[in-house]
Amino acid sequence: MRRILLGCTVAFVGFVLVIAIHRHARAGAPVTSKLMDAHMEITLRRLPAPGDQERADAIVAAARRLVAKYADVADAERDGFKKFLPNIELPQEHFTNAAYAREAWRGTFDPDHPTSLIYKRTASGLQIVGVMYTASNLASEADLDAKIPMSVGTWHRHVNFCLAPLEALGSGAYLGRHPKFGPSGTIFTRDACDAEHGTFLPVVFGWMIHVWPNAPTNDAIWSIHGQDDPHDMVGEHDHHGGMVAIAPDSALPIPLDHLPAAPIAAGNPARGASVFAQNCASCHGAAGRNGPDAPELAARGIAPGQVAFMVRNPHTIDVTSDMPKIPISDGDLADVAAYVSKL
Repeated sequence: MRRILLGCTVAFVGFVLVIAIHRHARAGAPVTSKLMDAHMEITLRRLPAPGDQERADAIVAAARRLVAKYADVADAERDGFKKFLPNIELPQEHFTNAAYAREAWRGTFDPDHPTSLIYKRTASGLQIVGVMYTASNLASEADLDAKIPMSVGTWHRHVNFCLAPLEALGSGAYLGRHPKFGPSGTIFTRDACDAEHGTFLPVVFGWMIHVWPNAPTNDAIWSIHGQDDPHDMVGEHDHHGGMVAIAPDSALPIPLDHLPAAPIAAGNPARGASVFAQNCASCHGAAGRNGPDAPELAARGIAPGQVAFMVRNPHTIDVTSDMPKIPISDGDLADVAAYVSKL
């Protein structure tokens, strides 16, 4: 059994490598995103725009039709959906339509053509629970939002994948409770991967979004893992059932290169020090260091506009954040942003 599982894992990794070599480039316009964990990047929710909920409801209606149509997995297989990793039984199975996947990669979005159907394995067989739509890594934020409104849904993609060297494959490289390599691996940086003689892939596959059309609430319908996963919260759970360490830079709620900047006037850092002491130091610590309840801000290289964005939009950055919206004037905000940027 171990030999079969290892063979399937090797086949999967080989498939991932072929796909990633052709598709992992981060081209296109930047997408505002954050790390959900060391191996998953997710988009941030946007403010609702007119028509967003109606567009989302139409997609959910299409997904409900698909769930009804393909309740029997044999019907899905007849229409071209094939089990991903056919030799491994998983608690949740993706049946993928290669033609629809290519269509999505080329930029077409058709709610009736999901890349995958998602089935849950139960005692009585496979039960369909959701669908998955995909988009190319080349897609811009505007592209993703045009397909599925980002005020409602959260796109995600698999990142920081270390492919094991061939000589490590027989040692459980991808298996066990704490594997080194792969989508649940303890390795998630290029340097660590290089040290183990692996091949580092910054991005695997493209953008994905799940729809669980019969879930009881709108949030559950658009959740990443589905309503059966109690850990479907930012920063708690990896996509493959294990806990992984977050990258050291994750003391900030979002990777710095993905943190948006708000327009802000030039401020006075000296005045900003006083504003910070009155409003921010109790959580972030004196001079932005060693705070008891919030990320350290010193020596981060945060630009003034990024500070302003975090202050005005704390829950856009992190839906689990305890940071309140601080009622300070634009002038005080400019000053404190100037101060923090120089810490």
